[in-house]
Amino acid sequence: MRTNPSRLLLALCTLLCIGLACCHKATPHSVTLTWEVPPAAPGVSVVGYNVYRSTTSGNQFVKIASRVPAPPYEDRLVGSGHTYVYVVTALDQVGRESRFSGEVRATIP
Repeated sequence: MRTNPSRLLLALCTLLCIGLACCHKATPHSVTLTWEVPPAAPGVSVVGYNVYRSTTSGNQFVKIASRVPAPPYEDRLVGSGHTYVYVVTALDQVGRESRFSGEVRATIP
């Protein structure tokens, strides 16, 4: 039985976990995202990650970083008093993108 690399990449990304740390400094603020890299799989090479952000859960995500080579990623374009929701996707060697990871939320003081 042949494994479909696209399906395998999607399955691997469902294992992707995101964590975050909000840096509580005097302005400017930032959010640092970290995530677990999916395990290696035959025929699929993860070559980078896309990071998306929204101000609401579940939709309207905007890509804020492309082809991030590895975690962590620091979002320095955040504003005081706002809440942001983040997701990450994995990219394989031919440019296929996985589904969104689970959401994480950061509230900036």
